[in-house]
Amino acid sequence: MSEKRWHLVCYDVRDPKRLAKVAKTVKGFGDRIQLSVFRCRLSNRQKEELRLELTKLMKDEDDLLIVEICPACAMRVVAGGSGGKEGWEPPPTFEVF
Repeated sequence: MSEKRWHLVCYDVRDPKRLAKVAKTVKGFGDRIQLSVFRCRLSNRQKEELRLELTKLMKDEDDLLIVEICPACAMRVVAGGSGGKEGWEPPPTFEVF
């Protein structure tokens, strides 16, 4: 089994229906940091599975970015701001294993 590593998964989907499907798919793999940014702790196999699922949902006009980050970098990720949303709570802190 492959070691799991931290990744930031970011996407820009132009169609609202596709956007909802992409968000639901990525949510199954990690935690939401911002509207279209998730943190995921994935093995190589899980990363490829996620990428494959997303490429089936997304069109050429959409964008996907998956960035591997080291545990020390994960600890330095800063997320904040409510974006005008009531009841916004900061995302959970990163755990280093």
